[in-house]
Amino acid sequence: MANVLAVATLTNPAGDPSGFLSSSVNSLPTFASPRHGSSQFSKIYRQASSLFLTRRLQEALSTLQPLVTNASTSNQTNGDSLEGAPIASASRSLRIKIWSLYLTILDAVVKLGPEEGKNAFGSQEWRLLVAKAREGKIWNDVVTNGYRGIEGDVDAEVVISLSTLLLAHSPSQSLTQQRLENYLSASATPNLDISSRLQVDEFSDGTPESHRRRPSPNGGTDTPRDLNTRIKLLELYALHVLPRNEEWDYARQFISLSEVLDEEKREAFLQTLQMLQDEKNRMLQIEADIQREQDAQLEREKQDAAERESKEAAAEKAKAEQEQKDAALASHKRTSSEVDYGIESSHPSGLAAPSSKARSAKGGPKSRALQPSSTRLSPPPRSPRSAKMSTSASSVLRRASIMISSLQKLLLSAAQSTSRNSMVLIRTILLLIGLILVLSRSPVRERARRIVGVAWQKFAGTVGMGVKVSYM
Repeated sequence: MANVLAVATLTNPAGDPSGFLSSSVNSLPTFASPRHGSSQFSKIYRQASSLFLTRRLQEALSTLQPLVTNASTSNQTNGDSLEGAPIASASRSLRIKIWSLYLTILDAVVKLGPEEGKNAFGSQEWRLLVAKAREGKIWNDVVTNGYRGIEGDVDAEVVISLSTLLLAHSPSQSLTQQRLENYLSASATPNLDISSRLQVDEFSDGTPESHRRRPSPNGGTDTPRDLNTRIKLLELYALHVLPRNEEWDYARQFISLSEVLDEEKREAFLQTLQMLQDEKNRMLQIEADIQREQDAQLEREKQDAAERESKEAAAEKAKAEQEQKDAALASHKRTSSEVDYGIESSHPSGLAAPSSKARSAKGGPKSRALQPSSTRLSPPPRSPRSAKMSTSASSVLRRASIMISSLQKLLLSAAQSTSRNSMVLIRTILLLIGLILVLSRSPVRERARRIVGVAWQKFAGTVGMGVKVSYM
């Protein structure tokens, strides 16, 4: 149990001008026994726990704030408060519970997010609380207010809670590593400053020795409970903080040289550390593969876009060339369609063009003299109509020859297929027999005759029209 709580420690009317103590603490009477002081701490702790469980974070934090905040300014030497916050005079178990609850509430406040935090605490106050957790200021507050500025006096359970809070919210774990190293060193080294001890004892108001934690010569491993807590702290440092800072080799060296760990624990820690490193390397490899695949995909997309652009440019170029060719062909067709085929057109002025006799008469005697000789030398000109008829006749002969050769090839292939497969010949004979049997019926013959006659008439009419058109 804790010793008697002084009135200045709990209420502090002279050192609390801002009146920050909550009503639950201000209403506390002056007690003369440590039992009553410990009961008041327990009462505040239970009240804050109930508020936290109902998610009333602002009220829970306000309930604990007077216990964990140092507002005393009357007993200061060189600017440093030796008395600390009211929680510094509490028993060890209550001190650990209150600090653990306070840090848990702070963790929940940080996880609220900007919008909910602003609604619950106000924008400025929520940012200050978040900065405490993310920048590691809460560690200084705990050491200064709860343990009178002595790093090695901090309870190991509180250090574990502080480290867990910083691991969850601090962007860099360098401060966490530095703080843990300072604590491990301070907790394993006895404090030889007698004067500071005497001053602390003066303000502790006769608190029993069992309630004030002091550095152990055995490195904080005097009891099995202390040993388990120390192992948890080493695990947190070697397997969580150092790997976050990429201190893999130093973590192995620290585990191998630790005097607290036995062989079994040391081997388990080393295996766990190797598994963590392998997992980290695997995740890095996966991320590298994903990044490489994304880069390759981006490069393929760029190449596809370049190919599409080149294809589109080539298609546009080919289209432009085709349009030029079509324009040139159309111009050539217009030029060839204007050739005279022997039909004399009238003069643009409406007068008839001069005849050949008139042209010869204008030529004079000399042209008449030359005319007989030119007549004898040049053959009679062929009319365009006769030339066109000869061309159409040659085309008809060529087509007929092509049809005959195709028929010959068809008969030859039929003969070859028949010689290879006798079933084809049998099927052909059966087809002919069936055709003869069908045509032996008079109605079928009459109908076939009419169909053939109509088809022949259409064919003859088509041929006749073709001849007329080609003649014209």
